Order: sequence, then C-alpha cells, then structure tokens
Amino acid sequence: MMMKRTVFAPLVIAALFIIAMQSTFASSFVIPSGGNALIGSMQSTYAASNDTPTTLAQRYNLGLNAIVNANPGTTEQSIHSSYIKIPTEFLLPALPHRGIVINLAEMRMYYYPEGSNNVMTFPIGIGKIGKTIPIQNTAITRKVVNPVWIPPPDIRKYNRDQGIELPYKMEAGPDNPLGPYAIYLRIPTYLIHSTIFPESIGRRASFGCIRMNEEDIKEFFPLVQPGTPVAIINMPDKVGWDNDKLFLEAHPPLEEHNQGLQVNLNNMVKMVENSLPSRGVTLVDWQLAADILQQPDGVPHEIGVRVY
Repeated sequence: MMMKRTVFAPLVIAALFIIAMQSTFASSFVIPSGGNALIGSMQSTYAASNDTPTTLAQRYNLGLNAIVNANPGTTEQSIHSSYIKIPTEFLLPALPHRGIVINLAEMRMYYYPEGSNNVMTFPIGIGKIGKTIPIQNTAITRKVVNPVWIPPPDIRKYNRDQGIELPYKMEAGPDNPLGPYAIYLRIPTYLIHSTIFPESIGRRASFGCIRMNEEDIKEFFPLVQPGTPVAIINMPDKVGWDNDKLFLEAHPPLEEHNQGLQVNLNNMVKMVENSLPSRGVTLVDWQLAADILQQPDGVPHEIGVRVY
C-alpha cells in the first residue's frame, strides 16, 4: 500500500498541476510578426454542476459577454450545455501597436507596453446604453491608489430614484465603487478603474467608466504612465491574418451604434478587401463571412486562404 501511495501521489500532483494550468489565461503575448494579428488559442471545458457563466468568465479572465456569445443558448444567468467553448483567442485591432486600445463592442482592452514587442489584453466592463464613453483618442492624465469618489450628478440622481442617497464624497474602502485603483483620462469624469462588482466585467453596467478586474488592474496600473495614449474605438468586426489564413472575428454591435445588417456587411467587405495582399490571390468564403456577421460569437473564424 505504501508503494502504491508513493507512486500515485506524484501522478495526482501532476494532474492537478495540468488542471490548474488549463484554468489560467495569460494576459501578455508576443505580437505576431509579418503583419499577422492572431494571438492566444481557443480552449474548451466541461462545466461543473455549480458553474455559472460568471464563474467561468472569472476563471478564464474573460468578460461575461465572451462566454455568452461563444456558447449559443447560454445566457448571463445559465449555461445551456455542459460543454463550454472558452474564447481565449483574439485578433488584434487593426490600429497602430501603441499605448492603450479600448474596443467597446468587444468589451476588451489591449495595451502595448512601450519598448517591448508584447501586447497585454484584459476584459472590461463598459457604460450602459446612453452612457458610453466618448469614442475618441485621449490619454492618461494621472493615476491614484485608493481614490476618493465624488459621485457625479447623474449617478447621484439614479441612486436617489432607487431610494439611495449617496454621500457627497466617498473615501477609499470596501464600499467605494472605484476599488483601489483609478486611472484618469483627458475626458472629464471618465476613468479606467478597478471595481467591487466583478460580475460587471463583460457587461454594460457602468455610467461610462471602464471597469477592470482588480487582479488585472493591479498588474496593469504600474506599467502605464501619464501621457500614455488611449484609443477608444467601436470595432465590432475585426479582420486579420495568421500566416496564409484570413480570419474574421465578429461581436454584437453596440445597440446605439448599430447601423443595420446591410451596412455592417458592407463595412465587413471593405475591411476584408483592405486586408488583402497586393500580390497573390486570396480565396474568401463570402457566404461564411456573412453568416458569421449575422450570428456574431466573438471567436476568430477562418474565412479565407492566400494562394500563390
């Protein structure tokens, strides 16, 4: 019995180590070379009986939207099937690799540390309908640890309508909705901050601020400095290459910026055409691309191949 126990223990430890590794997601990647844009890799898992879309999203450092969109039939409250796709593969937005890129439609942020060849990516929570942060280029102005929160008038009125009277000023602490980290932008009243509501990551839940998981912003906060450029974009559809394969990644458009399916299709066609190389021939499955756009799941799909 002792021999069996001695042999079995390392196997158990190894198995637990593999499970732990499968349940983590790196936030930093080497930027693909040669104009390629695909980072990360798809995963899958079987949900435990007590799993919810929120617990799965937090386990794999995803937004709630990513789990829901990648698994048809799954809602914010319930899992449709025990087999779950984990969409930890992304196309980099077709923008210069500098500073911070916040893609509202994707509910994801990309950060390109200066002087490195890496990109970091994090899920975020964004503003409710009608409370979206302005879509523009801006920059970081300052950073604060344990920030004081002064509720703006719209949040004060919203809470008053719910029967809650907020204080004029809320000191740092467990009830402060900014959490322990706040990053201020040139856009007045809009921040990137940690949150005491982790279930809001991957949802339209804020009054315009960009929310991050506390563990994510704890890693991100020391790396950014005042003056770091911030591009706030609305890019529901992304196109990019992985060697000779062309991929399309589509997300549900923001409700207030949805121009309709036909306009979205036309925009997607232009994006694909603009990404095609000047030499050689690319075979594109336009019907598949249209189907992906009609049922956006936030997962990169191969829609074309380059032939020589």
